Amino acid sequence: MGRCRTIRCLETLEQWLHAITPLDAACVLAAMLLIRFSRHAGLWVHALFGLPGTFAHESAHFIVAFILGAHPSWPSLVPRRTEGGWLLGSVAFRAGYLRKLPIALAPLALAPLGLWWMAALLHGAGWPMAGVHAWIAGALLSASLPSKTDFLLAWPALALLAAMALAYVLLRMS
Repeated sequence: MGRCRTIRCLETLEQWLHAITPLDAACVLAAMLLIRFSRHAGLWVHALFGLPGTFAHESAHFIVAFILGAHPSWPSLVPRRTEGGWLLGSVAFRAGYLRKLPIALAPLALAPLGLWWMAALLHGAGWPMAGVHAWIAGALLSASLPSKTDFLLAWPALALLAAMALAYVLLRMS
């Protein structure tokens, strides 16, 4: 059953990728670059350009933390200054090392959503909606990358999983 589901998912992903034209991909890439470089136009411009992505990123953390019983705080989307710069959004939660891993890496699930958005809504849309859809798809794909904080939270569990995988491989070899 699991293998059939995986094959169906891969076939669906393949259909999405075939539906995306080079022009669609170029528009989304341009939107991603605009979002990335909007930080040079000032905090509020960057916060507004990145709002859909920030909302999706923090919502992914919140949903997975809620499902795993990590008592998440409501996502904050109000930019605030930190020692390292500006923080556009955050979700606080309480979890052990192993539950932190899926919570910290939850935004990775936004990548398929961004691809679906491109294939289903951007492809074939007329102007100006094509620009809106490219912006949202670009924001989703940009937001799918875990932040530095996300990697720091996931690192202990990733190290443990890597050690377990290495031990498994070494035991299988002997």
